[in-house]
Amino acid sequence: MKNKFLFVLLLLISISVVSFCSTFFYVKYNKTEVARDDILVMTSCNPIYIATTNVVGDIDGVTVENLSQPTTGCLHDYTLTTEDMKNLAACDVLIVNGGGMEGYLDDVIAAYPKLTVIDTFEAIEDSYPIIKEDEEAEEEEEEHIHGEASEEHHHHGEFNSHIWMSENIYSGQIEAIAEGLSNVDNSHAKEYKANATLFNNNLSKYIDKADVEAGLKGENVAILHEAFAYTAQSIGANVVATMDLDEERQVSAGEVSSFIDEIVDNNVKVVFAEYDYGSSMGKLIEEQTDAKVVYLETLVHGTYDKDDYITVLNKNYALIHNSL
Repeated sequence: MKNKFLFVLLLLISISVVSFCSTFFYVKYNKTEVARDDILVMTSCNPIYIATTNVVGDIDGVTVENLSQPTTGCLHDYTLTTEDMKNLAACDVLIVNGGGMEGYLDDVIAAYPKLTVIDTFEAIEDSYPIIKEDEEAEEEEEEHIHGEASEEHHHHGEFNSHIWMSENIYSGQIEAIAEGLSNVDNSHAKEYKANATLFNNNLSKYIDKADVEAGLKGENVAILHEAFAYTAQSIGANVVATMDLDEERQVSAGEVSSFIDEIVDNNVKVVFAEYDYGSSMGKLIEEQTDAKVVYLETLVHGTYDKDDYITVLNKNYALIHNSL
């Protein structure tokens, strides 16, 4: 009986040792294979994910995934989840919009100093018409929020970082992504750049804003989300009044009155807004002025379809055109 028990014990120990060794070498082998053959690219937001998936296309061995995204609210204030941190620890490249849009970026760089980061804003800021923040307006906004002047602007940046809303600037981001990935993975450089060219050609071919440009070029508009400053820029309209609304924005009666006055005084016919945070203000504007409020999408929340950028911009331009 004792010998039988000893035999079973030794057998179990042997099985455990073999299983452990097998698992160890399997994991080691697979880690080596992943490091050698596969590239995991993480992106910071939906517009960058769409651009990157189009640049990567069907290149073997390159996987693109997007970090978790807020279902509501602004990307500026997004906090990384535990799952995000795991993905960042495993990825080879992080591609970001930049310009202060990803408030967590400095923490990521500090935590993963060897991680390659492709900052699209940094790559194109000297070559494209980036909109500077109105410092006076930003300080007034902070006073309305906090009751006193603040050294930290609401969106923590000198520039309006919603650059993807201009298809012209977005084309530069696409090229920056292709260039950055080519530097990381030179063996596929030709494919990255060819895919980027194809996607940019599709933007030019399929985005239709001619009717909107004809109706609003040189005209005054107002916006209830700073992302739409780039929409206005793209169609040649002048933004004469801005109220950047989000879930934290507390608007005073005086600010509302001033905004309404700007619309009336500048003969604004169209106001661009995001429905979630602009609908209440939008109703007030339409009650007190002749302006039409058009609710547009910012592309922050989407389906992650590779054609989503073109689809959403065309939808936005159609809505604007229908309001004229």
